Amino acid sequence: MNKKPIIEPKARQQARVKIEDVARKANVSPATVSRVLNHPEIVRPELRDKVMRHIADLSYTRDSAARALKSGRMRTIGVIVPTLALGIFAEGVEALQNRLSESGYTLFIANSQYDQRRELQELQSLIERGIDGIVLVGGSHGRELRALIEQAAVPVITTYVSKAAGGIPAIGIDNEGATRDMTEYLLGLGHVRFGVIANVNSPSNDRSRARLEGIQRALAKVEIPLKPTQIIRTDYSLVQGRNALRQLLTDHPDTTAVVCTTDTLAIGAMAEARKMGSIVPAALSITGFDDVELAAQMDPPLTTISVPAAEIGRGAADYLINAIAGTPVPRSVLLPYRLVMRSSTAPPRSGERPARRQRTRGQ
Repeated sequence: MNKKPIIEPKARQQARVKIEDVARKANVSPATVSRVLNHPEIVRPELRDKVMRHIADLSYTRDSAARALKSGRMRTIGVIVPTLALGIFAEGVEALQNRLSESGYTLFIANSQYDQRRELQELQSLIERGIDGIVLVGGSHGRELRALIEQAAVPVITTYVSKAAGGIPAIGIDNEGATRDMTEYLLGLGHVRFGVIANVNSPSNDRSRARLEGIQRALAKVEIPLKPTQIIRTDYSLVQGRNALRQLLTDHPDTTAVVCTTDTLAIGAMAEARKMGSIVPAALSITGFDDVELAAQMDPPLTTISVPAAEIGRGAADYLINAIAGTPVPRSVLLPYRLVMRSSTAPPRSGERPARRQRTRGQ
């Protein structure tokens, strides 16, 4: 006769370590342990180190649910970015997270892939988690998303743009002004035959649309119109940059300057120019936007616009921390960008500079 297998009783779940347990082991008060966890800068270093050793020895973790019930806050912030594949957003999120962590906040990260429907879904998910504040990117957001933010009644700020839109405060740069400056710089070098590669296919990418508008306005000011075929509208990948450059030079082989609305597109364009035998910058000047780390390492290094992504991330964190605390906050913050002139741009060849009517800045 087969014996039935003996089923051992499950081990009792170990009781959760409490803040009082840490205090007793460290021979301090629970209030001291709380100060070490929440405001370590005000605790003497030797006492802080002592308490932290006992926290580690006991594997103590804070009970976020209990803290939330007591304070009415989860101490969490949500950020929705178009993608983390672009270094400019990754840098900003890292700075945002670091600054929030200093104040005891946890960051939840989501990406929308430049899709407004997905952005709405991600926001709904974050709000269901009980977040205390929201960080968005850009000013183009659907009506449903704005309604959801109003209903959630939590502080929100949008980033990488400088003007508040639809009641949502903003922190960022003047995207249009930046490309206007870039285009004027190329005009100053003597370029008159322009092409543009712009990632404006997504309706939510108002930053690149503003950059395209800045290019067009700078050229219109000196009466250099851009034909539709001189503007390649695309997405933001390296491959799209390559394809766009080939299309542009096929349709307009006399082009001497290409303005791209991201570094990713510009790097792809530079790679394709090399493949096509168009030497940068001797035959073709190419510019980008963002100043990602790779931009300075290109051959030749890429002329671009430097965006203060880390400052934007820290500023967004400070805004939400102050808003949650009830401290007065500004409606919008304009941060400076930098035109970084490197070796991917140069004056066009002497034979490629047809005369044009000169205009002064005041005209």
